[in-house]
Amino acid sequence: MKKNRLITISGVLFILLFSCGYAQSKVGFVNSQDILSGTAEGIKKLAELDEFWVGKQKSFDSMNQEINTLQQNIMAQQRTLDADSLAKMQRDLEQKQKDLTRFQEDSRAEGTQKQNEILQTISQKVQVIIEEYAKSNGLAVIFVIDQSQAYVSPKLDVTAEIIKLYDERYPFGS
Repeated sequence: MKKNRLITISGVLFILLFSCGYAQSKVGFVNSQDILSGTAEGIKKLAELDEFWVGKQKSFDSMNQEINTLQQNIMAQQRTLDADSLAKMQRDLEQKQKDLTRFQEDSRAEGTQKQNEILQTISQKVQVIIEEYAKSNGLAVIFVIDQSQAYVSPKLDVTAEIIKLYDERYPFGS
């Protein structure tokens, strides 16, 4: 449904451009993923996001190992422990499992927030550069390349120019 809407919108835009006399105007395309991963700022921010996930994975693995160890201890000692001690170990296990679930949920939310902040910050800057680039290069429209395009001529792809302008305007970590 969403893909059909995009195709319909793209088709309508092309018809509007053609009917409004923009058929002779230039059209460009950008790849938003390439811009994000091609700018110095994007590279740095994505590396920071990766480091965040590596740290969370290490914490998850550690917590999971504690749970596994406690489960093994319960299984190994369940016949020799008194009922109170066994019940305490099972409560500890349940609490650790709840803590792990909360940790996963909190980590996912925090990671999503970090990712959204990165995308929003860079997208705002890129939008300004794309508009300026289009005006200064006589482009009537610049589309974002996504899965709905069957083919885009490399001659129309202005991603590299946008990345270059972005890095010139927003030098990062040099």
